[in-house]
Amino acid sequence: MARGSYWLLIAPLLLAGLLSGCRFGFETRDPWRAEEEEKCLSAKGVVPSPFVEPLPAIDGPGMCGMEHPFRVSALAQGNVVVEPAAKLACPVIYETERWMQEVVQPAAMAWLGEPIVAISQMSSYSCRGMNGNPNAKISEHAFGNALDVGAFRTADGRWITVKTGWKGPPNDRGFLLQVQAGACERFTTVLAPGSNVFHYDHIHVDLMRHEKGRTICKPAPRPMPAPFAPPMVEKAPPMAVSLPEPAPEPPPQAPPSFLSTLFAPRLAPAQAQPAQVPPTQAQPPLPEAEPPPPPSAAVPRPAAPIIASPAPPPPPSSRAPAPTPAAHQPPQGLPPGWQVGPQGVPMSYGPAGNIETGSVKRKYYSAPMPQPSTIPLPSAKPGED
Repeated sequence: MARGSYWLLIAPLLLAGLLSGCRFGFETRDPWRAEEEEKCLSAKGVVPSPFVEPLPAIDGPGMCGMEHPFRVSALAQGNVVVEPAAKLACPVIYETERWMQEVVQPAAMAWLGEPIVAISQMSSYSCRGMNGNPNAKISEHAFGNALDVGAFRTADGRWITVKTGWKGPPNDRGFLLQVQAGACERFTTVLAPGSNVFHYDHIHVDLMRHEKGRTICKPAPRPMPAPFAPPMVEKAPPMAVSLPEPAPEPPPQAPPSFLSTLFAPRLAPAQAQPAQVPPTQAQPPLPEAEPPPPPSAAVPRPAAPIIASPAPPPPPSSRAPAPTPAAHQPPQGLPPGWQVGPQGVPMSYGPAGNIETGSVKRKYYSAPMPQPSTIPLPSAKPGED
């Protein structure tokens, strides 16, 4: 190939490289850039989603490009739109997410009273020199490692632009100064209005590695005190108040059963509760009953008289209690252990465990006659059983 033909082929490529500001030849990207991308992905610093979509690798021209680029259309899980969508590498996406969550949104609520719902980005990936100068050092934008933010939109639709708000109304200025100060704590390079003539209308952030680990933050951050900050009031310790111990409650008394209330006036003398005897009076001892005769005995011996205790008074009721029938005298000549029923009729239900009185002779048993109820009963309704 003739020498003139060679220059005809290579000249357009060199011209394109000069216009774009990218370096050609044998220059390659620094190894640490790919290492930082791999480290960010391994730590799940960026998780692909409908708002953060992975793209094929960008290789060149020259040193430009990145191994794992992403197309970012929104941050904060879709709550902060990026207009237009940005093409960035994993490390700067991760730090921008932190900046948005930990700095931008709190500053917006403190100064503007509204959250941020969108940002206007002026440059993301771009293969060029710094500040667009083709003769300058290659920019971090050429590696997807930088982002330029020109404005923030609040939930009520208002745009806070860096160009007019940096020295604008107090609330807008306070918000932007706090945003820039917080960015200087998370990025290695932050350039805002006042740093140079090229950044009068946006805030530039990147993760460039500087010599000796230094960072660049221009101008020096000067955040303003947030408005309406509540004063810190030291609370007094609570007073110790001693309360008297409550008196123990008496154990609950079981309510009387329905049957005991209904048949209280007609209980048998053996089932009635014993009367309370004053402590000054001694109750005469009951005479001991003679042992029962053997079954072969023909003549029964009279049993010892049974002393019945008076029945307790019925509970108070709205109705008048039924008249108590007159006590019947027990007939003479009953076998030992026999008792007298409510109507004065002998019945063979003797004390439990007495084998001599355990036989049942139903011809001597008669049920008590129904008596008026001692408790109020609901009145019957027509058509109901």
